[in-house]
Amino acid sequence: MVTRVEGGRRLTETAGMDRPLVSIITVVFRGRHDLPVLLDSIFRLKDKKVELIVVDGGSNDGTCELLRQHDSEIDYWISEADHGIYDAMNKAIALARGTFLFHLNAGDRLLSIPIQELEEAAANDIDVAAFRVSVDGRYEFKPSQGFPLRLNNTLHHQGTFFRRETFPQYDTQYKVFADFDVNQRLALSGAKIAISDQVVALHMTGGVSDVPNSSTTAEFFHVIKKNYGRQYLPAAWLLCKWRGLNTRLGLRR
Repeated sequence: MVTRVEGGRRLTETAGMDRPLVSIITVVFRGRHDLPVLLDSIFRLKDKKVELIVVDGGSNDGTCELLRQHDSEIDYWISEADHGIYDAMNKAIALARGTFLFHLNAGDRLLSIPIQELEEAAANDIDVAAFRVSVDGRYEFKPSQGFPLRLNNTLHHQGTFFRRETFPQYDTQYKVFADFDVNQRLALSGAKIAISDQVVALHMTGGVSDVPNSSTTAEFFHVIKKNYGRQYLPAAWLLCKWRGLNTRLGLRR
């Protein structure tokens, strides 16, 4: 029997709710310990131009009880079984109402919401607005586009705002790098990408994609091969080796 629990402002305050500029999407599973700090960082900056949607994978660790405590601050949340993180993200996107989609996960921190830049991006029909992310508080991930995106994921998930109307679904055949796949597919489709130097989030490493193994490595190269062809694999492999060496030497990426 499928158990589904939901809550949030949207269930009781439908009248007078304008379309938001940004939909912050958080997917979580058994995140009771890490979720409060993220939620607090969002609540401090959230206003009527920002909605928050949380999709939980059916946790039994108190996550639902935590979300229920914040019914008046979260626009909509749902807890039910899913088929993995990207399935949950697709579900959240279907529920979103904002002009732009923005992903933050338990363990992350929201540092700023670039309202002015996003309003300008909306006016200029920008499909992807990418910002810097502080990684572990040690260095800043600087987004880039063009040729480098053919070899590496140069748009950080926690720093990128996607126009909802032109966003393709995540391909759930990928367990770790569906975000990389989406970025490449958007680039191939001719999406208009804008890059900014503003830092919008703090991301703490240690997730699945941060710990390479044979499975995740194979998935990474499969994305490149599918989107750009096998001729890019040698260069991507050399880049990965170079970045791995820099990491082991403690150099800033």
